[in-house]
Amino acid sequence: MGWAEALLVYRAADNFRGAALVAQDRTLLKLAATWPFVKVTPPLPPPPGEEVDWNHVWSNTRIDFEGWAKMTQLPAVAVLAGFEALQRNRLILPDGTLNHLVETLLQKEAAGQFMAKLGLKPGDLK
Repeated sequence: MGWAEALLVYRAADNFRGAALVAQDRTLLKLAATWPFVKVTPPLPPPPGEEVDWNHVWSNTRIDFEGWAKMTQLPAVAVLAGFEALQRNRLILPDGTLNHLVETLLQKEAAGQFMAKLGLKPGDLK
C-alpha cells in the first residue's frame, strides 16, 4: 500500500471546521496553496491493512521549511506556526497532498480572484 491509499481517509475527511479555519486566515491559505510544492520526504508507508499512526508519520517526515518560507515569502516563524495549525487540523498530509475540502476552497478562491481581476461576474462566463 502506498501513501495515496494509506492517507485516503484523511484526504477524504469532511473537515469543515478545519477548512473554515483556512478560509479565514490568509497565511494559512497561502501555506495550504503552496504545500503541494514543498519538498516533503515521508517515511515508508505502512504495510497493507495497518492503520496510519498520524503522529509517528509526521515525526518521521522531513520538510523543507526554509524553501517553503521562500516560496510563500513569509517569515520562518509564520511558516512553522501555520504548519502546526494545518498539520494538527489534518488539512495537509505528509505525502504533500491536501484534505479535499481545502483543495476545493483553494480552487474556488483562485477562480474568484481571477474573475475579480478581470472584472467578470459568474453570469459572464456562460
